[in-house]
Amino acid sequence: MENKLVTLYEVNRIISDNYFDKRRVFTTGVFDVPHIGHPRYLAEAKKQGDILIVGIHSDGLVKERKGPDRPVYSEKERMEFLSYYSSVDFVLKLEDQNMVYETIRKLRASILVVSETTEDVDNCPSTMINLFSSFMEVIVLGAQSEHHSTDVIKIPKEEFTSK
Repeated sequence: MENKLVTLYEVNRIISDNYFDKRRVFTTGVFDVPHIGHPRYLAEAKKQGDILIVGIHSDGLVKERKGPDRPVYSEKERMEFLSYYSSVDFVLKLEDQNMVYETIRKLRASILVVSETTEDVDNCPSTMINLFSSFMEVIVLGAQSEHHSTDVIKIPKEEFTSK
C-alpha cells in the first residue's frame, strides 16, 4: 500500500517534487462493492498517462447520491482497497461535489477519465466534457463490466452464492 492515501495538498506536493514532468490522470468514483469492472477501469485509466490519481466519493456524498443504505463499505475501507491496485498511484477523498470540481482544477492533471456508465448528472461524461475539456483532455471509457455495484447489491444472496 505504501503511502498512496493522500490529501489534495500532499499529492500536489509529491507530484511537484517527484513527478512534475509526468502525465497525470485523474478519475473519480464511489468504488463501493468491488466487481471486475473496477480493476479493468483503473487499469485502462492508468494506460492514458504516467500517474493515476483516484478521487473517492465520501460516505456523505455517496449517501446523497445513492440513498441511505449506501455506501456498503466506508470511505476509509474503499480508499484502502483501491490503494492495493498496482494501477493506482494515489487515492484521495472527495467530500462533496464542489471538492470534486476543485480537485480537478487544482491537480492540474493532463487527463480526466470518466465512465460512460456514470448516471449522476454532476459527473456524467457530457458535464465533465463541458466543464473541463477547455484545459485538459477528457477521456470517456466504455463499460468495463456488465454489472455495477448497484446491480450486485440488488442480487438476492441465494442467487449470488449459487452461481
